Amino acid sequence: MRKLLSIFIFIFLLTGLVACDQDIDPIIEPIDLSLVYPQNDVYYEIFVRSFADSDADGIGDLNGITEHLDYIEELGATALWLMPINPSPSYHGYSVTDYYDIESDYGTLADFQNLIDAASLRGIDIIIDLVINHTSDQHPWYISAASSTSSEYRDYYIWNNGTAYESFVGGMKDLNFENPAVVAEVKNIMNFYLEMGVHGFRIDAAKHLIESNNATLDNALLIFELNQYMKSIDPNSFLVSEVFDYNYQLTTDYYIGTDSLFNFSAASNIWDKVGYGNNRFLLVSNLKKAYDDFRFIRPDFVDSPFIDNHDVDRIASMGGFNTYNTLEKIALAARISLTLPGSPFIYYGDELGMKGVRYEGVNIPGYGTVYDEYRRQPFLWGDAAYQTTWLPSDGSNDAVDTLSVQRTAKNSLFSQYQQMIELRKDNPALMYGNYFEAYVNNTSNIQGYLRYFQYEDVEQAVLVLHNLSQDPYLVDLEYVSLLYGTLNIPAYGSLIITIDPNRIEEYI
Repeated sequence: MRKLLSIFIFIFLLTGLVACDQDIDPIIEPIDLSLVYPQNDVYYEIFVRSFADSDADGIGDLNGITEHLDYIEELGATALWLMPINPSPSYHGYSVTDYYDIESDYGTLADFQNLIDAASLRGIDIIIDLVINHTSDQHPWYISAASSTSSEYRDYYIWNNGTAYESFVGGMKDLNFENPAVVAEVKNIMNFYLEMGVHGFRIDAAKHLIESNNATLDNALLIFELNQYMKSIDPNSFLVSEVFDYNYQLTTDYYIGTDSLFNFSAASNIWDKVGYGNNRFLLVSNLKKAYDDFRFIRPDFVDSPFIDNHDVDRIASMGGFNTYNTLEKIALAARISLTLPGSPFIYYGDELGMKGVRYEGVNIPGYGTVYDEYRRQPFLWGDAAYQTTWLPSDGSNDAVDTLSVQRTAKNSLFSQYQQMIELRKDNPALMYGNYFEAYVNNTSNIQGYLRYFQYEDVEQAVLVLHNLSQDPYLVDLEYVSLLYGTLNIPAYGSLIITIDPNRIEEYI
């Protein structure tokens, strides 16, 4: 009888709840903003040859990355950019011989598919280098084109008195994008990798694709066409273009076609203002000028800030960062980059403070003549099991603590990167959107900016202040919550606070 009564009461209550459903507040699921803003990530740039060796041949490979996805998660990165992975006669891979295969040193297409699938299970996106400005002179297209003026591939290249044009030396022959067949080939390449599951591409040497009297517009429109094709396959895909120019005014129009641009202007301002301490009061105003111009062309622009990459000396080796307060300055540069709008890119090893510079044709015993190899040195695991050894040490990183040391060292550069990445991901004003306004009380010592975000019921305003001086600086500010640092900002330190979104005007 008790059991039947219990059942009756349960049915009665259930019926009542259903009848009164309109009076009960529905359960509101939290918004997954990463689905709303699929192009906003924290990227980790990997030179595959130098990262992790899975088969003890001394050369990094795709399986090495797959086996170390735990590390990518530990650092906090949400996406990977893999430098060229196609077959190439060059160590760097920027002279491709086959766009539909993988460099044998790195593995196979099956290995790459396995990496994509394993990363996807962890929510990690992958973009790859799309090296289409040129091919290797050993590519079958070029071999055929050079063999006969009647070759079907002759017009794939640009000829001058029988010589194929090169915008970069070393047997890299420029493709002819005035030829619709070349554009169609590139679309086929993009489709091939999008079908495998890549999230998008980094277009190498974007300003050299078409070198005409109206090169900027012509290239922007070409990239627009490629981007539109890519979006027809995957609307959430991401296209970031390398327009290597420190003057943002010469790059802005590329936002006509691309989702994002590497922000060389921001990088150079960080090097100059943080490293050398020159004209520090201009840091934020210079950043804002660029962002305002980007926004004028593309209101939903996604910036790609960075502090160095494979084409420049590592920040730990740059003048201004390698003299005094080295660790503090490098950490400050990282905090600036990781609190700017867009999708910040971290070059592998920067989280350890790895060093590396370009040599101009120096002979290294056991290797040969080097140029930019030492900008792309083996990652410092501190474990011989997967350490790459393809390049002999030049001694520049002998005093740099390996990952195994920094993992357990208090306040190591690695731990500071971890903390800042996590902070970014936890705060939508930092992670999403492109709002950026200068702090009203900026000085030569203190440079700050407001980041604001609003989507449906999610709203946040974050004030970021950086101390660019050698002395501590006390600020007196009202805030809602303290995210990072203290009001007494130490030398080369930062303060990050949330403020009342209704009072933003008081801070800008």
